[in-house]
Amino acid sequence: MKRIFAFMLVAAVAVLVFASCKETLPKRFDLFVNYVEKNCEKFSEDDWSKANARFEKLVDEYTQNRSSYNVDEQKQIRADIVKYVGLAAKSGIKTAIDSVNGLIDQIPSLLDGIGNFLKDLGLGGSESDEE
Repeated sequence: MKRIFAFMLVAAVAVLVFASCKETLPKRFDLFVNYVEKNCEKFSEDDWSKANARFEKLVDEYTQNRSSYNVDEQKQIRADIVKYVGLAAKSGIKTAIDSVNGLIDQIPSLLDGIGNFLKDLGLGGSESDEE
């Protein structure tokens, strides 16, 4: 009887761990963007390069597994993406903007309005993209 109980306990813990894996990306995205927001004013070009690399990995992970997240998780991740892009644009760091523009070219369906957001800031693609 103890073996059965121990096995069921281990199985339940394993199920909880695997089920929570889906939730880790939204949490990691949120923690990352909050960190960038709090520290971006002190970021050097190298810091932005590292942040952009981390951002690209998070976005890649999201795009590969987008359907596995519920609507609220997707909204939260999209909000974090927009927030990061805004921070990068506001920073005026060329490497940050170039990286964000490259991501937008790769994932145009990720956020419908992100291209327009950057264009409104004067940081997006050429005017011929709008025609």
